[in-house]
Amino acid sequence: MRNFIFILLIFICPFASFGQSETIQELHKKYDDAFVMFFYKNTLNMLNMQDSKEFEALINGIDKMKLLRINKTDNDFTKDQYKQLVKDYRSEDFEELMSVRQQEMNINAYIKESGGKTKGIVILLNEAENLTVLDIKGSIPLDKIGELAKYADEFSDSKLNFD
Repeated sequence: MRNFIFILLIFICPFASFGQSETIQELHKKYDDAFVMFFYKNTLNMLNMQDSKEFEALINGIDKMKLLRINKTDNDFTKDQYKQLVKDYRSEDFEELMSVRQQEMNINAYIKESGGKTKGIVILLNEAENLTVLDIKGSIPLDKIGELAKYADEFSDSKLNFD
């Protein structure tokens, strides 16, 4: 029995250490009323109902993804808290990849690399009323980040709003 547990731990431990970022886990704990969705590789494939090759290429390198939307007004989420959120991601070795202002939304993307490989990407969609955080384990084509941000905004907006 001891050998079985030891072997099980050998197989489980490597996977446990590569979960979502600590920052999004802490953010979810702090804002437990936030809108949250988890996507795993098979879930993302199910979303591709039109068998779009573009969408398939976009999600191919994603192992899992967590989308968290916080109503900034209801939760008194301030600019200083946003700055702290960015600082927390940077403390986990995420580096700024891009920053875009689109209509009334600021989009910031951060990347975490190790050994020349992308390990994670974080996309922050900062609007007047909501903050949407897309925390990705894995990688996406970097020229498609804007497209993924658009999908995330759609998923977290009216299409899947269960309020």
